[in-house]
Amino acid sequence: MYDQWRPVYTALVCDIMDQLGYRDQALAHDIRPTRSDTWFAGPAVTLSACENHGPNPDPYGRIFEAYDIMQPGQVVVLATNGEVKSGMWGELLSTAAAARGVHAIVTDGLVRDIRKMDEMGFGCFCRGYSPLDSAGRCVAEQVNVPVSCAGVLVRPGDFVLADVEGVAVIPAAIVTEVFTKSMQKLEGENTVRDELAAGHSPRTVFDKYGIL
Repeated sequence: MYDQWRPVYTALVCDIMDQLGYRDQALAHDIRPTRSDTWFAGPAVTLSACENHGPNPDPYGRIFEAYDIMQPGQVVVLATNGEVKSGMWGELLSTAAAARGVHAIVTDGLVRDIRKMDEMGFGCFCRGYSPLDSAGRCVAEQVNVPVSCAGVLVRPGDFVLADVEGVAVIPAAIVTEVFTKSMQKLEGENTVRDELAAGHSPRTVFDKYGIL
């Protein structure tokens, strides 16, 4: 799903969004893929969690709510609001999400069971790993609301594009425009690459095409 985005990469869409006035749409640089070949794209379904050490009769309740509304091709965006001790997401939640057609998560917190997640091909960008369960440490409090994840405001339905360079979030209102302009610039970059490879001066090529 969303394979039409395959030729597009995060640096390219960030360039386009810069031109459109959206200059802070890339997650913090320390949000990294668990595999170097990770690539995914899709609209966000969001979860907002926070540190909580108190008793909770239903610590995973909001996660179950998120599961119930997941749609094929979506990307889970889990904001932990600074909690980086425990792993809220792991193999079993990945397995459940995959059964709903959801195969990727982005979180500014930690994950667990990453070896199993990688083996099943579940895409993941995160801040790191932890063997600790989130129960009694971190709890999801809101589902499908705007969240701040690694410095970027992510609204439900915003488009997430992730590759080895990082994660870009495209506001839903400009997704079509960003895609169209990205494909146009991609064609221009191919032309520029050919001219540079032929030995033309970068200054001359840039002055001609405005691309570098």
